[in-house]
Amino acid sequence: LGDWLSPENNKNDNTLFWMSYFAYDLEIMSKVATILGKTDEVAQFVKRQQEIKKTINDVYVDKNTHRTVKSGVVTARMGPPGPQSAETKSDKGMLMDTQASYAIPLALGMFDEVNKPFAIKYLNETIERKNKDDGGIERPAYSLMTGFIGTASISEALSDNGNHAQAYRLVQQKDYPSWLYSVVNGATSIWERLNSYTVENGFGGNNSMNSFNHYSFGAVASWMYNYSLGIQRHPNKAAFKEFVLKPTPDPDQRITFAKGYVDTMYGRIISEWRLGTGGMKTGKTKFTYKCTVPANTTATLYLPAKNLTQITESGKSSTQWKGAKLENGSVVLPLISGSYVFEVKE
Repeated sequence: LGDWLSPENNKNDNTLFWMSYFAYDLEIMSKVATILGKTDEVAQFVKRQQEIKKTINDVYVDKNTHRTVKSGVVTARMGPPGPQSAETKSDKGMLMDTQASYAIPLALGMFDEVNKPFAIKYLNETIERKNKDDGGIERPAYSLMTGFIGTASISEALSDNGNHAQAYRLVQQKDYPSWLYSVVNGATSIWERLNSYTVENGFGGNNSMNSFNHYSFGAVASWMYNYSLGIQRHPNKAAFKEFVLKPTPDPDQRITFAKGYVDTMYGRIISEWRLGTGGMKTGKTKFTYKCTVPANTTATLYLPAKNLTQITESGKSSTQWKGAKLENGSVVLPLISGSYVFEVKE
């Protein structure tokens, strides 16, 4: 079904998404084989994964513009027909250039070193511009034009590549199609379709397949926990015995605080940030960050700052913090179990 229920899914090539997940699954299998000590299988999975990734970059990316294009492979499709019949005319090389066509391969690590910078740039463009949906209607900038799998990837793809402001703008959009459009229209749960109900068309022709309690578009909640609150599993450890805290306040300061928790087998991880009273750019305190690390666990905290002197915890400068260091625009602090209150200064 490809990026099912995307407002612009007829522009996509489902095979790009299948190929991306195929390669991602091979990557997972190589990690499993490594843990199990299956050396020969590791090599096989890695080799096949690299072959599929190369094919993705060769087939689905235009050599000159580096924009996503279609493969020409004919597949079955549900829903209304696209702009042309694949049975009578090949769409090989036809421009995709959709949010999902960049977000999904980016989130799964499929673009090579040459194409990745372009994919990041073009994903931003697809969000910042107006886009026409499959009905030919132009939708506003910062609209959510993804479906079931693209929505799970888009915010992650943005934040993983430093575009946090774009991710926050998407979350705060209230016009159709967006997450908050349903909230504005009285929703108290996640809908199966972005247009399960619209002011213009009511319930339209969707009643034969229209759940009002559906997870898929709610995948943005993962981004809220993993990126806004910054609660992330350790890349090489299981069950939150060791974990990462990497809070990311809204760069545009439209959202002024976030607070949440995750219950683990070791206890509750709490993460909370709040902008300073003067705002991130004008006040002495950019933001305050509070967290709780459960007993018998450790965490690595990343706070955005240019130097150690910007960070204090209970009045104590991070320059005195054992193991503190600067890394890629963040102050990195090792934490043992306990509760902490950090201030990030201008």
